[in-house]
Amino acid sequence: MGDDRDISRLRGLGRFVGHLWHAVRTPTKTDRQELGRASERTEQTTPDGRKVVLRRTTIEEVEVQDDDRSA
Repeated sequence: MGDDRDISRLRGLGRFVGHLWHAVRTPTKTDRQELGRASERTEQTTPDGRKVVLRRTTIEEVEVQDDDRSA
């Protein structure tokens, strides 16, 4: 393509950000399925009258990846 030694720092930074942006926007090749989601919420009042809310969420997932080993 070209000689990468002659690019400016701003151009290099732009290429770096572009690679990151591409990686974030590209879908992964794994197949995920959510099995269940359990949510629990507890509300209490402290002795000085402040309201405290505790939320606890558990997500169970299964991730199936392609086997890259050769037979």
